[in-house]
Amino acid sequence: MEKRIELEKRGRHPSEIDQLILDDCRSTAIIGLTDAFVRLRSLSIINVGLTSLKGFPSLPSLVFLDISENRISNGLHALSGCIKLKSLNLSQNKLKDIESIDPLKSLPRLRYLDLSNNEVTKEEGYKEYVSEYFSKTIKCLDGDIYLNGKYDSDSGSDLNGEDGSESEAEEEGEGDDDDDDDDDDDDDDDDNDDDDDDDDADAEKGNACSDESSDQESENEGLTLEDLLKDH
Repeated sequence: MEKRIELEKRGRHPSEIDQLILDDCRSTAIIGLTDAFVRLRSLSIINVGLTSLKGFPSLPSLVFLDISENRISNGLHALSGCIKLKSLNLSQNKLKDIESIDPLKSLPRLRYLDLSNNEVTKEEGYKEYVSEYFSKTIKCLDGDIYLNGKYDSDSGSDLNGEDGSESEAEEEGEGDDDDDDDDDDDDDDDDNDDDDDDDDADAEKGNACSDESSDQESENEGLTLEDLLKDH
């Protein structure tokens, strides 16, 4: 890693460098990366073989850090000096439990966090934990967008359940109306008028909800990583 850093510097002083790409340079530890890189904003150390972040320097200007496809299992407290870090990719590492990611709470500006393909993501309550402790900052976790700062794993099924209930209720109502037709034609006419009014009102509500949903989906589709990393 140290030799690769020297090549990337290209004769420049560390304080002049704002980006380093050290992918695929084999090393089990951080070597050659120092506090002298005070202006470094983007750092990529993908598929290097890191087992630890021991010795990771304080990089006060660092915004983007990608250390995916390594063998890191703990020691994330080493990132505490990266106070401006907004995007952190730790996917495909060896993080096994919630305790191992707890140090990330010390990163006040973290917006994008990718922990996919780590054992920790299979822990019960993982996303609820992240939502609770990162809700004020996190905007995207493992590819899921957190526009409201909360994660609701049951939202989809709840909505489907509500839709199903409404359909059943409507079918029952239609059955009752048929019985009324057989018993009393005059009452049926009045009921039909009321049903028409209710249907019109339901249709208006449905259209309004549909418009809101479409607007929200359009906003989400237009989001980029840069949008998620903006301070609000």
